[in-house]
Amino acid sequence: MLFEVLDAGRVIKRFTKILNTVDFEIELMDVPQASITLPISYIQYLSGRKEIRITFENGLVFRGAVQSVEADTVQGTIDVSFVHIFHEWEYRQVPTNYAIKDTTIKEMYDDEDIRYGKDWEMRFDQAASEENVDYVYSRQNKLEALTQTVEHTEDLWWRINLSADKVVEIGKFGDSKPCRVSVMRCGPQNIQIIEEPKINEDFSNVVNIATVYGNKSDNGMSALSLREVFEDEELQDAKFPVVILRTGINNERDYQNYQDFPELGPNNDTEYSIIDTESVAMESGIYIEDTFAFEDLSPFSLEDDTSENGTVDTEIVLSGVWSPHEFFDQWNGKSIDIDGVAGAQCVDLWKMCLKTVGYPNPTRPIGGDGYAEWIWYNRDVLGYGPYFDYITPGNQQYGDFAVWSKGGDTPYSHVAMYVGESSFFGQNQPYPHCDVANIGMGNILGYLRVKKELWKDEKEVVSDTVNGNNGSKPITNEDRIEAAKVAYKTAVKKLINSRRVYQVELTTTAIPADVNVGDKIRLDYDFDEYQLGSCSNYMKKLIALDDWWYITKLSRSWDRNGVEIGTLTLEKFLRIDREVQERADTESD
Repeated sequence: MLFEVLDAGRVIKRFTKILNTVDFEIELMDVPQASITLPISYIQYLSGRKEIRITFENGLVFRGAVQSVEADTVQGTIDVSFVHIFHEWEYRQVPTNYAIKDTTIKEMYDDEDIRYGKDWEMRFDQAASEENVDYVYSRQNKLEALTQTVEHTEDLWWRINLSADKVVEIGKFGDSKPCRVSVMRCGPQNIQIIEEPKINEDFSNVVNIATVYGNKSDNGMSALSLREVFEDEELQDAKFPVVILRTGINNERDYQNYQDFPELGPNNDTEYSIIDTESVAMESGIYIEDTFAFEDLSPFSLEDDTSENGTVDTEIVLSGVWSPHEFFDQWNGKSIDIDGVAGAQCVDLWKMCLKTVGYPNPTRPIGGDGYAEWIWYNRDVLGYGPYFDYITPGNQQYGDFAVWSKGGDTPYSHVAMYVGESSFFGQNQPYPHCDVANIGMGNILGYLRVKKELWKDEKEVVSDTVNGNNGSKPITNEDRIEAAKVAYKTAVKKLINSRRVYQVELTTTAIPADVNVGDKIRLDYDFDEYQLGSCSNYMKKLIALDDWWYITKLSRSWDRNGVEIGTLTLEKFLRIDREVQERADTESD
């Protein structure tokens, strides 16, 4: 083994001897860590942000960033902990609300706003190269973004490849390696088991039927309806069918004068669920239900440079305080009660706009009976003229605030920000937080547009010559279908991770360098009845079906003389159980 200390990529110290073992453990979608013990004299080379690169005799390379150095002055040693250099992906953020639409993962990582740097080699298998992404990234570092990207697929993962300094792979994995694990003597095609296998069986956190909903609100549950996947069997994996679990949900609306917006949230009284048929069989036909919450898979709209029949007005607005896009990003999904009257109402979002543009006393009453229509009727009395232009229906653009009279879809009147076609960003429509809904436009009194001199010098103003749309594309059926497909794939992966655990942990001789987590390997071992424990008959059949197992965790340890001992964790399904354990810990709290 060769050890090197690097400072800004430059080697400042080389050595070949350590005082104890060096080891690391690697899992799917996890950044491995390592530690070594060195003479205390080496501390002079490890101050500040240094890196350690280890080159092993079998060709493996582990390059890590030093996290801590603990000195033992009595023994004259230092314990050095370091994490794989892939950790640096946490140092950079993806731009706020950065949209990727109808782009393959491989194409996506040509974008330097998503990728950490060109010095990283990205390897994709065929499945990853063909997988399309429809997602909006927001306030995430680049490691989190990568993890969410593959979590929103049914069968893709990422892993560190230790063949060089900076290599990360994205793929379906499951490559069959031409070697086996057995008690036979170690050889070119055999990894020898040197201790009795350990069996870990756990079925305390099993889920095999899942309902999907949005974590932000009941509206998210509607918007994340799996209706589209339910109605199109081609979008389903036969082992994970979508079924109608129950109807008559969301009955709170029956007592609150809620309005339905079927264009945004179809079938919001029907609950669709996904069944993991494999897990049901493993549990001898017992159904165990749970819900999976998603923060950000609702349908979303994108802003195009131009609309289909539109033109681009290249006039740059003057520097100011107003940006409808930033306003939307700031308040989307949040509840506002700026005036402390009657809770979160539609008028509160309007008053927040007033506050943003510098209107004095934005919480003042609007007059009349206090309903939103009086914003329009009293616009001059309230002194809105210096801050807003008054726009007639049909000439609106993204960011204009519409005011409805009482009637139709708005029996108590309403105010909300126009975002395209019949889509509006507002509050209490019908949920007590800010979201986008489709609302009839027949009884709109007019629009209030922030005066041009108050706009931020942020972008070109895009206009549509046909319908006045400023280039914002409203939520469409295609957007909802894509959101449903992503929710389905993500839930399927969560179900797989929630299956009954049957792990075989093996201590072995040296593991070939090209064997990695996610690969399949043959296990030549006869399980007795005790080791099969409380397995269902179906699980026993899976174990006896063939001798191929997935590697879900892999540990390597070298002593100071360079002799390697390996540890393999094998399972019949490619999965990770960290998420399941985190969920169980949360529930226990």
